[in-house]
Amino acid sequence: MILTIPVLLYQILFVVLHYIASRFGKRALAVCTALCLLWTASHIFLMPLAVLQTIVILTSYAIFRRGVAAKEQAASTN
Repeated sequence: MILTIPVLLYQILFVVLHYIASRFGKRALAVCTALCLLWTASHIFLMPLAVLQTIVILTSYAIFRRGVAAKEQAASTN
């Protein structure tokens, strides 16, 4: 089974990295996502784990990107 506690904690690390990067703006979030995907491609060799991690990275990017876009839109209207 690939969903062990260490694997899930490792996935939470990527969500936290995206949260921190989202606080610095859209560009930092995109760079963080690219680096996380590069890390996944170069360090994870089991396909189910690579797919899981890629889904976590892309999902957290999509969620935090919406938050950054809403914050930038609110700042531009003020």
